Parts: sequence; C-alpha cells; structure tokens
Amino acid sequence: MYMNSVVGAIANYQAIESVYIRNIYKTEASKNESNNLTDLNTYSQNDEAATASISAKALELYNAEQNTNSNSEYQASNNSNKEELTQQEKQEVAELKTTDAEVKVHENAHKAAAGGLRTSAPNYEYETGPDGKKYAVAGDVNISYQTSSDPEENLKNAQQLKAAALAPAEPSSQDRKVAMKAEREIAKARQEIQEEELKKEKEADGNNNSSNIENKNSEEPEVSNETSEI
Repeated sequence: MYMNSVVGAIANYQAIESVYIRNIYKTEASKNESNNLTDLNTYSQNDEAATASISAKALELYNAEQNTNSNSEYQASNNSNKEELTQQEKQEVAELKTTDAEVKVHENAHKAAAGGLRTSAPNYEYETGPDGKKYAVAGDVNISYQTSSDPEENLKNAQQLKAAALAPAEPSSQDRKVAMKAEREIAKARQEIQEEELKKEKEADGNNNSSNIENKNSEEPEVSNETSEI
C-alpha cells in the first residue's frame, strides 16, 4: 500500500525508471521501527538474480499501465480553454506527477513480487491537478492465497507474501504489518514442519504402525483463503 507520503520532487520525471531499478528491493525496515522488525529486510536481498528479475517485471507492469492509461487517466478534463498555468500551479503539477509515478511504481512492485499468489489490479485514489488531469495519490493491491494442512505449501506462500509486502523501495506501515503477519505464518509453518519430521522419526522407530501412516497420507488437506491488502 502507498499512502501519499512523498517529500520533495524528482527533478527529472523520466528518471523514475532508473530510480526504481536501483531501489526496488531497498528496505528501511529497521529505521524507526526496530521493534519486532529485525528480520523483515533479509528475505532475498542477497539474491541479485531474483532482484533483477522482479525489478524488470515490475517496471514492465508500470510501463504497460502507463500506456494503457495514456488515453484515460492522463486526459485533460474539458480544459482546452484553460489559461496557461501559473508558476505555483506548474510546481503543483510537477509534484503530482512525481507522486503518481511513485504510487504506481510502489503498487506494481507488490504485484511483480507476488509470484504465483493471486493478485488484484492496483487500485488507486486520484486527485485532479490544476491542469485538469488525474494523478494517483494513494493505492493498494490485494494479494491472496489458500492455506491448507500442508505446512510446506503454507511456508512457500507466506514467504512469497512477505517478499511482496517488502518489495517496494520504501514499504509503508501497512506493508510492514502484512510482512509481520507473514513472518508469523512462516514461523508457524516451520514449527509444523519440524513437528512432522519428529513424528516421522518416531514412526520410523516403530512408535506408529504402517496403516496409521497410510491413512494419514490419504487425508485430503483442509484449505482456507488468506487475503492481504498492501
């Protein structure tokens, strides 16, 4: 999720792409929020190949979105007779353009990093600028997956959710809440995996008979839906 928190403006609007590629996986999870966030920025920062792949995909989504919206969200609204903008209005438009780019970059980073998890299209809140055009000032993406009785699958999904939550260069407070939630699910899944491994070891030692093992393996996993907004 990206709420309007832009400070200042990027002088060259087109430079947003290079800024994005450079910072897509940079996080500040420990800054001013060290409590309970010690581990949140360690998920895949050492995997340069994965980072480059996610960055490229997110930038592709961003560019596609810009092209799709070029004839709608960025169209002037009956302003053909509007007088030339004042210097102050031009500055406001420049800041709105920067905000719009950063909001969309942020949400597409979530979407690109979600991997195989189900995602919604980014949902944006718009503000109309002095030029009559609409600019995104906030947004969110819904990411969902099914939890089941298979802890390995739950672990994989929770790790993917955590990566998606922390994908933007500057995760929001909501993003970090989702990451913390995912971290709890990761810990839970790992504990369940460990318990299953211990159980199998006991079974191998003869504490449980083979028929019980066969019945356990034949059970259908229970599933439930997990949805997070970031």
